[in-house]
Amino acid sequence: MPELALVLATYNEAENLPPLVEALEESGEDLHLVVVDDDSPDGTGRIAQQLSEQFGNITVVSRPGRLGLGSALQAGMAAALDTGTRYVMTMDADRSHDPEDVPRLLSAMKAGGCDMVQGSRYASGGGVRNWDAKRRLLSRVANLTYRWTAGAPKECTTNFRVFSRSAAKAVLSRAKGSGYEFMAESTLLVMAAGFKIKEVPIIFTGRLSGESKLDKRQVLKGIFLCGANVLRYRLHLGRFSRRRASDAPALD
Repeated sequence: MPELALVLATYNEAENLPPLVEALEESGEDLHLVVVDDDSPDGTGRIAQQLSEQFGNITVVSRPGRLGLGSALQAGMAAALDTGTRYVMTMDADRSHDPEDVPRLLSAMKAGGCDMVQGSRYASGGGVRNWDAKRRLLSRVANLTYRWTAGAPKECTTNFRVFSRSAAKAVLSRAKGSGYEFMAESTLLVMAAGFKIKEVPIIFTGRLSGESKLDKRQVLKGIFLCGANVLRYRLHLGRFSRRRASDAPALD
């Protein structure tokens, strides 16, 4: 079984997926890739199948349509756990996250003391490239809101993460977010389960090719759910109740 199973959620990433997969395969890590494709019109799913045949360590989860980033990540994390891996990682498929940072995040997890490691734009030494002022402001305000109101880490909206098996199971047993809101929700769920989170600074680069999937509707949904989820978290309600991590139902 692999030490690391890495999840890539794709929709119209035909240009980005091959170079990303090749870079990950050259990382030297003992890994298995899980690509979750939502029937991309540009043929990303077909390319993923070809890469699976080429490398032999790629599971392709094909879904019938565009069901949301959070939903895709959850499907991928479940498939990752099925491999028996020790750690589950998620990262963006548009090459915004540098594959060379994968060993850094994994090393931070192996060092112990936490059950989730986040690659953070806002930790000391981190940063953002190729974003306009509006996108920077939205991201910064969202993360400061989670930090000030919920005591969250410096970044909640990152998708560049490593989970222990226990943390991944806790998130999957309680998460409801089907879109971009899943990233912040999963941070709060990890905190509610009593797990420790460590942040590693990264440089985030705006997508190199293709179009962003984050639209106005997703932004408005994220704003609404930010307030709703923080309130539930602070009041220990529902899925944000302070259950012990060991109380999460087994998924394998």
